[in-house]
Amino acid sequence: MSEGRDPLFIVPAVEPDDEERQLAPPRVKPNRKSTGLRFERRRVRRTTRIVRHIDPWSVFRVTIVFHFVLYLTLLLTGVLLWNVANATGTVDNVERFMESFGWESFQFKGGEIFHQAWILGLFAVVGLTGLAVLMATIFNLITDLVGGVRVTILEEIPTPATSPATDPSAV
Repeated sequence: MSEGRDPLFIVPAVEPDDEERQLAPPRVKPNRKSTGLRFERRRVRRTTRIVRHIDPWSVFRVTIVFHFVLYLTLLLTGVLLWNVANATGTVDNVERFMESFGWESFQFKGGEIFHQAWILGLFAVVGLTGLAVLMATIFNLITDLVGGVRVTILEEIPTPATSPATDPSAV
């Protein structure tokens, strides 16, 4: 791979100001004059944004899909683990262990456990989705009082790609 043509390795030698020096991690670029490496800093711009509102409808749509996929995943995982435990005799061993404590008969009923799990899971999906929408609404009410949440974002400033012929550090 040619290092001179790869845009990931081409960084102009521009001196960043003091704020950019503190924020940017060093970027390593091979130096053609010597066998050592030269460190260059990425140019970044600090941007401040304020989050004042989260749409409850979008929170509802995202969380209903997320919780439903999580519900199906956990239900399928439970069924698979139950079948593995039943096939390896683990369920029978646990039943006998519980009978050793004095129960006359102790038995897991897989069908009833599955039935209860999918009903409880549906209630959990609806409840957790409602809780997320409620939290978004409470967030909106609180940010109306205090003005929002200030978020600082570091954006990398795009630099134009230079060719080896025009790159002053390549000489």
